[in-house]
Amino acid sequence: MSNMRGLRYALVGFAAAAALLALSACTEDSKPVKGFVLPKGDIAQGEQVFVDFKCHGCHTIPGIEFPKLDFEPPFILELGGEVYRVKNYGELLTAVVNPDHIISVKYKTMLANANREAIISPMPYYGETMTVAELIDLVEFLHAQYTKLQPKYYRGYYLTK
Repeated sequence: MSNMRGLRYALVGFAAAAALLALSACTEDSKPVKGFVLPKGDIAQGEQVFVDFKCHGCHTIPGIEFPKLDFEPPFILELGGEVYRVKNYGELLTAVVNPDHIISVKYKTMLANANREAIISPMPYYGETMTVAELIDLVEFLHAQYTKLQPKYYRGYYLTK
């Protein structure tokens, strides 16, 4: 029983030390960070990465024309546009480096309609070929393609577009 008490005190001490360290790192100049933040990327370079890795073979972005490719995918998944919730950098990064992490219901339906396995994304793994700089630029480009809509309410009810 005393071992459990000692462990509990050690955990409380560790938590207090971590909180003190975190608070000591705060200054008046620092802004609170929400979500995962990458170094600033280059949007134009990110668009080039999108083309170089042939992402436009299976993805489209409203208002942007990409070079034609010599294959026809089973479906096209639109990225960007007007949304009520813009994906943060961490979500976009995860979608690129681990496309199987979260597969939306809409995407699973599209895969099923194309007679593909709905558990695994057909998107290739780029961890061996994409550099960190390319990944940062690509995420910056993708993030810039979203426009956040403000929800509209009328008498306490949420209205759709």
